[in-house]
Amino acid sequence: MEKADPDFPKLTEHDKEVLKEIIHHAKIPDSKIAEDIGISPQAVFKIRNKLEELGIIKGYTPVIDFKKIGINVLVLIILRLKSSVWDKYTNDEVSENISKIPHIISAYRVANAQASHVLLMGFRDISQKETYLSKIQTKYANEIEVNAVHTFSVDNIITQNSIRLLNEMLDKKDFSEYELFPTKKK
Repeated sequence: MEKADPDFPKLTEHDKEVLKEIIHHAKIPDSKIAEDIGISPQAVFKIRNKLEELGIIKGYTPVIDFKKIGINVLVLIILRLKSSVWDKYTNDEVSENISKIPHIISAYRVANAQASHVLLMGFRDISQKETYLSKIQTKYANEIEVNAVHTFSVDNIITQNSIRLLNEMLDKKDFSEYELFPTKKK
């Protein structure tokens, strides 16, 4: 008998259906999922708990309209931590410190010669962004090398959800073909 891999748990079709419902509507009640997919609310409850215990669902995060809460400027920063940082701190300690920065929306650890981290940060306006970046470039000049800063307005967000990707992963083994610029019909 094949042993289950805890890093890549096998999901049943019902597990996938429940997960898709939760992906589309995080606050959806178990009774509504049960009604939509034709199983009992108790079964949905058990599946939801299983998905949480397996770590597939780690929380329920709302999608926020940045502009409505005063974030108008986003900044994608590509930086490289210098060797002096790695001499003092472990990767986990660096990650923990970065995750505590209030302006961080998302942060990624990368490993190449030009970058160690890619950060997406949010600010009220350009002035706040400039003040913050000037401060970290001055204060941490011996620890951080900023290799790129890309600033853009929240008005230019095209998408910020992974629903299509998650559905693709749950439905298929391979990614389907997608034409970025399909031929227009005349």
